[in-house]
Amino acid sequence: MRTRILKALLIGENPRGSSYLATRLQGHGCECGFATSHQEACASLRSQVFEVVLSPMRLRGVTVFPLIDLLEGSEVTLFYSQAVEQSCWWLPALRHGEKCFGSSALRPSEFVSVLDELIAEIRTDWRVTGNLHQPAQQSEHSILVIPSSRRESLPAGPVRAKISVDGKYMALKKLAR
Repeated sequence: MRTRILKALLIGENPRGSSYLATRLQGHGCECGFATSHQEACASLRSQVFEVVLSPMRLRGVTVFPLIDLLEGSEVTLFYSQAVEQSCWWLPALRHGEKCFGSSALRPSEFVSVLDELIAEIRTDWRVTGNLHQPAQQSEHSILVIPSSRRESLPAGPVRAKISVDGKYMALKKLAR
């Protein structure tokens, strides 16, 4: 059996535009796939298992919403970027396959830290659940919860979370195993 490798799909105009994130993910031992169109992204998502998907809000006239609909109910965590002046905001759209609109937007520097924590959370859950081997289909894993304000903090250790669509309700449960 192969040891499980976390996979991320980076979507954008060209792979070079995602090079910083790809380098960071690969530095954590992640395998990165790239898609330069909505059709390519859908084909990759239908043929491979990804734990993380990063996409711009709009790519060549197509918004991220069809991808969100495609992945809803899966185990994927999806973030999308929205261009703002000379930078962008990163927004969570799906966590563990559930819509999480209304969560706080992240600056690129904040997003990098959140991405690092997300990778650690997924791997921790794989170790806790013993799910270290390549799955035949999407695996169940924990997700990262972003506090709604800087004054909030997360419980220590792996957690499972559920966030409602409006982002106002959050239930945390420690993993027991």
